[in-house]
Formats: sequence, C-alpha cells, structure tokens
Amino acid sequence: MEPIFIIGTERSGTNLLRLILNSHPNISIPHPPHIMKNFFKLEPLYADLSQDTHFKKLIRDVVKMVELHPYPWEIKIDRDGVFRQARERNLICIFFAIYDQYLEGAHKKRWGCKSTFMLYHVALIRRYYPCAKFIYMVRDGRDVAVSAKETIFNRYNVYYTARLWKKEQQIGIYWLSKLSKEEMILIKYEDLLSNTEEVIRSLCLFLNEPYQESVLGFFNTAEAKKSGSLSTAWRNTSGPILKDNFGKFRTELKTREIDLFEAIAAQELDHFSYKLTKPFYLLEGVRARGVKFKVGYLIEEVFLMFKVQLRHLFTDKNNFLRFKKFWFLKLLRISRALL
Repeated sequence: MEPIFIIGTERSGTNLLRLILNSHPNISIPHPPHIMKNFFKLEPLYADLSQDTHFKKLIRDVVKMVELHPYPWEIKIDRDGVFRQARERNLICIFFAIYDQYLEGAHKKRWGCKSTFMLYHVALIRRYYPCAKFIYMVRDGRDVAVSAKETIFNRYNVYYTARLWKKEQQIGIYWLSKLSKEEMILIKYEDLLSNTEEVIRSLCLFLNEPYQESVLGFFNTAEAKKSGSLSTAWRNTSGPILKDNFGKFRTELKTREIDLFEAIAAQELDHFSYKLTKPFYLLEGVRARGVKFKVGYLIEEVFLMFKVQLRHLFTDKNNFLRFKKFWFLKLLRISRALL
C-alpha cells in the first residue's frame, strides 16, 4: 500500500499524530531518525553510487546513524538486505528499503514516516510513490515558538523560529495548491486537540483505512509510554490529549516577541486563519521595511541553546546516544568533505 508522510514544522504535534496512527492495526510509523535530513547534502560526497563499494558505504553510514538514534528502533536493519532491496542507487531508495524492513518487523500492512523535513522532498517521493499520502500538519506558529524555546530539536529565538515557520508554511501552501485532496490533507493541531475523533475519522477516510476507535487510546500503547519516558519534549504523548494546549503564546511570549513573529509571518498566519493580535495593516509597515537581524537574537539563541541542552542532559534518557549520533554525523561530514 502507498506510504504515509506526516510533514510540516517541528513542534506542531506531529509526534502525537504519529502515535495515534501507529496504534492503528494496519499502520506502522516509527520515530524518525531523519535519514533524508541528515544525509541529503552528504549523498553527492559518496561519488559514483553505481559502484557497489560506494553504495554499500552510504548504506553502512545511514544504517549506523539509525542505530545511534536516541529513540531506538526495535529491529536490526540488514545492510545487505537494504543493498538488495533498494530500487535505485540513491539515498531515498535506501530510505525506502529501511522503512520496508521496519514494516516487516512490525508485522503490519503499511508504513508511514513522521520526519517533518520530508516536506522538502515531496516531488522526489512522488517520483517513486505517485500515490503516496501526505498529511500536512500545521500549528499556530506563535505556539510553535513557545514550544521551541524549551526543546532541543529546533531553533530557540523567536526571530529564527518565525523565519523557519514562514518558509515551511510557504512550501506547504504550495503543495496544498498543487496536490489533490486525495493526495494531501491539511490537519490543524488545534482541531486535532479539540475534535480528535472527528479529525481521525476524516484522516482514516483520506488514508482509505477503516476507522478504529481504539486509536483514541493511543496513550496506553507501549510506543506512547516509550515516547513519554525518553524525553521531556515528548512527555505529553504518554497521557490523554490536552484539549486546551493551544493559545499559550498569549501568556508565554513577550509582547515584543509576538509582534516580531507576526511581523515576519503575518501572511502565513492569516492564510491558516490564525488571528493576529494586531490589525494586519499595522504590520505592513514593518514588513515593507523588513525585519532586520539583530545581534541580540543570536545572543539569546546561544543562551537558550545552552540552557535547554543542559536541562535535557539531566532529564532525558539516551543522551549518550544523542551525542554519539551528533558527533558521528559531524565527523562524517568532515571526513567525506576531505576525501
């Protein structure tokens, strides 16, 4: 069956949706090691992949990164199997073969991927899976900025978060305009929280899967318990849905931070019907002049990074694997660039 891709921006509730869909008896969606994100720019450095040695080296390094994923998979990936199963000699076919192996180990009918960064590879995915299903998930960017300040998987300062959110919504809006309703569906995080059953029913219809009421109890599954135990960033996924977990930016962000976000991404907020705190025309002057970079943004970014990284160091499990993965990729980039 056609694979499922949950795409969008980090901290938009995509892991929550992953766990809900993963609890469906037909669907398996592992926590993503972000294969394409981490290796897309590295792929050309492996030279001619038509040569077995080069292609096997790329497979070896990709699989090694998956094995270092701080959210461990339950299966052991067969490198030789990936070599045999890859439809073509390229990175995305390695990605597909690895997910095919995960599906086989999960004993389900269909795999999905929750790497939000696959947003950048929609056209490439459709080359191999023209009937792939894309779930585009969006959350009020100002709430994304609140969440981003507290987790290790993103930018921290509102300036950087707003610019990234704006860019990724523009890509999402483009694909929503290009793909049919049978190919891509828009899910708003706020709707998923407040009208969970209705949203999941419509999503199952889109995926051509029977609705299973049991998915509403996703938080009782072993996967959800595992998610909540590994990182404070995912702790909410191991309990019932927090139906009022939105609009937090009104109390968690400073007025100047809200103004900054809206000045950068007013059009995208408006496109998804997220009401601005100030009339649109008041922001147009700022937008016309452009929101200029300030050194203070970088200073706060670095400060928050150290603060959050330090806290997660003492609260999260598997930090050893996270750091091993980080340095593995860092050294790999250096070594491949020098070859």
